[in-house]
Amino acid sequence: MSELLLSGGQKDSFPISVVVCTHNRADLLGDVLQTLVGLSLDKSSYEIIVVDNNSADRTRQLTKEYCDRFANIRYCYESQCGLSYARNRGWQEARGSYVAYLDDDCKVPTQWLTVAKEVIDQIRPAAFGGPYYAFYDSPKPYWWKDAYGAFEQSPDAQSLQHDEYLRGGNMFFRRETLEALGGFDSALGMSGNKLGYGEETELQRRIYAEMADELIYYDPRLYVFHLVRLNKMSLCWILSSHFASGRSLPHILQQRVCPVNVQLKLKLLTQAALVSLKFLADCCIGLLQRDRKRYPYLQNYLYENSAAKYMVPLGHIVERLCH
Repeated sequence: MSELLLSGGQKDSFPISVVVCTHNRADLLGDVLQTLVGLSLDKSSYEIIVVDNNSADRTRQLTKEYCDRFANIRYCYESQCGLSYARNRGWQEARGSYVAYLDDDCKVPTQWLTVAKEVIDQIRPAAFGGPYYAFYDSPKPYWWKDAYGAFEQSPDAQSLQHDEYLRGGNMFFRRETLEALGGFDSALGMSGNKLGYGEETELQRRIYAEMADELIYYDPRLYVFHLVRLNKMSLCWILSSHFASGRSLPHILQQRVCPVNVQLKLKLLTQAALVSLKFLADCCIGLLQRDRKRYPYLQNYLYENSAAKYMVPLGHIVERLCH
């Protein structure tokens, strides 16, 4: 199978190109590909592009097996490690008028692209997406709620406001929009095992800012199922995730980062210390005085009340210190 398998081909050959970016997760990739080849939309109406982002496992071999069986699946190798690099490679190689991004740990219902094609034919937004719901491959911790692994914007289909954003892993972009804006910012997003977020939010902010007449649309019928792995159902991972989101904020918001002199460094260190102390105090409150009907376990209190409140600003401060 050639590395140049994606080269050539007429643009807009399909209504939709589904891009699955993956890094060393061949054990999950087969499941998402199996659901994608079983969609109700005719296979002549969509292509599937697997972007292998510098994997060292059997991702290439597994994808080749699917390519040999299904004519609408193609493989692409992106050596530059990073989710944004992989996503950009995906739209650059796509032949569809719309590019769908689906995480490699998702599963889709049979009507997923049928609904997407309806949105394209009737609304033709610059970007659109839908909710995701949790599924598991291991027992859940006693305190975990399914809502923690899910995302729902609204019960109704609607155009989003300028402070509302689609979530990654179940989103569609008009390819012309990606071309006009240059795609995703490669300074943001996951890179190997390093946590990073915000690339899809930053891109949507540019759509709002530079394409004021365009729509970003949400449809609750366009749902997928997203795997919540055991390591993500821990407070350590949750706190780390929010901290990483905070570190992405200056770049998402395009804030000018000033050089950190001694005076500013002391101010930022003081702010970091205060945020940390407030977080520790809130942990004590949660342990001793929380509403036990609303928060049966301390983990519920910290997840719902404290994690984002303190870890996001702390990550923001640390990012400024690092510059």
